[in-house]
Amino acid sequence: MVFAGSAMAEQGATPVLPAVQASQHSKDLAPSRFGGRVRALAVNPQTKEIFLGARLIYRSTDGGKSWTAIDGIPKSEERANITTIAISPSDPQVIYTTGHGIGVVKSVDGGKTWNSASSGLDGLSAEGLTVDGRDSNTLYVWVLGKGLYRSKDAAGSWQRVDDGPKNQEIRSLVSVNSPTGMGGIWLYAGLDMGVMKSPDCFCGWDKLANEGLPEGRVYSLAADPSNPTTLYAGLRDGIFKTTDGARSWRPITDLIEDAVVTLDAGDPGHVYAVGADGTVLVSADAGERWTRAEDDNAQH
Repeated sequence: MVFAGSAMAEQGATPVLPAVQASQHSKDLAPSRFGGRVRALAVNPQTKEIFLGARLIYRSTDGGKSWTAIDGIPKSEERANITTIAISPSDPQVIYTTGHGIGVVKSVDGGKTWNSASSGLDGLSAEGLTVDGRDSNTLYVWVLGKGLYRSKDAAGSWQRVDDGPKNQEIRSLVSVNSPTGMGGIWLYAGLDMGVMKSPDCFCGWDKLANEGLPEGRVYSLAADPSNPTTLYAGLRDGIFKTTDGARSWRPITDLIEDAVVTLDAGDPGHVYAVGADGTVLVSADAGERWTRAEDDNAQH
């Protein structure tokens, strides 16, 4: 069953959620079967494994049909929620994740083991980690109430570099390998209200037109590495896409709410999305058509 645009809401029946192999720590599964609210999604461009973050991280090796819980992430409390998962483009065995009460943690073995990587952060409530579009050893992360931090040694240490957009918390970040005119890259930030961008000299955040993007929190951002003006945004109302660097946006699916979106950096036409309730969607044509991942006819 294939859905496109807003017609999805009319055609979509209540989805059967993917099977989950629960760990001993994932007993509280409301409001999603993954425990807590789903806030993170990433795809390994080599193995095509999908990683999903709620209170635990889950891994799927079959395109999102079934999931296995990954335990062992250092956190300050059991109910702390994952907020970001980022995979290094130069070495997909290296995975970073952030969360509330987690700070930054890192795996160098594809998610089998995890260690804290928060040295230099002034807090452990982190959101919006992204890997630099040119240098995979350079990372950026937002610490709630504290500001934007940068690491130049693959999360070995962090330094505060910016206050961020005025009077706003950053909820999602993406680094785009596009010239700024100052020898750097652009950072796009998803906020409680819209999307802004800044060069990595941090000499000001540009307010973008964001035409067509509804008001409300931007839960996630994803950028096409082969086309830096193409981005995807996940909001309460679904997934939106821009092809002009966030000047204008159009809706591409409304089947899920509080949406998180990512893409396969090895095949940017494959886009994945998940709603707060755990419904996973897949598109094989850059967001034009979508299927539920658990549907046997899903395009992977």
